[in-house]
Amino acid sequence: MSVPDSSVVTAKETFQILMEMSKLLNTRLDETTLALCVRLCDNGANPESLAKVVNELMRVKNEMNTNTAQGRGSAGT
Repeated sequence: MSVPDSSVVTAKETFQILMEMSKLLNTRLDETTLALCVRLCDNGANPESLAKVVNELMRVKNEMNTNTAQGRGSAGT
């Protein structure tokens, strides 16, 4: 197996730092989602708009999970 290119190592280290920052800031982003957000920003997406979309998607997901949990709880009542 060949030694990784220094740019690949640097990119991996940078991403690990971003992941740690994400955890410290309690963004609730997993590695896949963070990688997608970084890629979108690298391709010209507006970071502020992207943050709003991600927050809205998380809000809807939480709302759906809450509604599902409430539906299960009241189904037997």
